[in-house]
Amino acid sequence: MLQDKKSNGYNKPLLSWGLSKAGVIALTVGATVMGFTNPPRDEYVNYASNKLATEIRESVCKESKVPDFLSDFTGDLVKSCEKLIKSQRTTIKELMDNATQRQNLILFSFYTTEFRGNRYQTIGAVGNFLTFPPQKIDKS
Repeated sequence: MLQDKKSNGYNKPLLSWGLSKAGVIALTVGATVMGFTNPPRDEYVNYASNKLATEIRESVCKESKVPDFLSDFTGDLVKSCEKLIKSQRTTIKELMDNATQRQNLILFSFYTTEFRGNRYQTIGAVGNFLTFPPQKIDKS
């Protein structure tokens, strides 16, 4: 005699239970990966000092529009400016390190750097950094 599956003790697991197990496993693996790839402070300091050096180079060490007879002189100034920035890499790193606070939230880190009247906020996760636009610091 044929019996109904419910009456013979066979219960098929719900599809949602299988999906929730997979979701929990995926979240656990994702959190573990994020935890192991949360960039440390020294990586952020390197990142921030490179950004600052680039910003200085682009704003200060640029050729201006001058008459042709002065172009050799301005070219030498630009090269000297770039050499000066390269020679001060350690100082720039120390400056960024001293101006930065880190909140380590295990899965990611939140960095706040206050420099020259601006507050820079950066999230570090999965070995990368995302910097938000700077905010002016109100010194009231």
